[in-house]
Amino acid sequence: MPRYNLFLYNQRKRARYPETLDLPDLDAAQRVARRVANIFMDVVPYWSDLSPDQQGRYVVEIIDEAGGLLLTVSFKDTEEGKANQSEVKPEP
Repeated sequence: MPRYNLFLYNQRKRARYPETLDLPDLDAAQRVARRVANIFMDVVPYWSDLSPDQQGRYVVEIIDEAGGLLLTVSFKDTEEGKANQSEVKPEP
């Protein structure tokens, strides 16, 4: 079974998810990355204070065992991220 590492990245800093994941395929890794992003948005107290531009900088990178970048999952592409963006009202 393939092994994947996840990294939270905001264009300034990168933080590794503490566990290496044994998952059947990249689709499963993408689902886990979306869940990680949703949980991050739920538990970070200042998340809703960030501008849409700042929120859009956050991604989860899916890395294979050899260290190669396989996929990047944007926080704004998760279900919760889409809901947060729809709540933002444009400024006049």
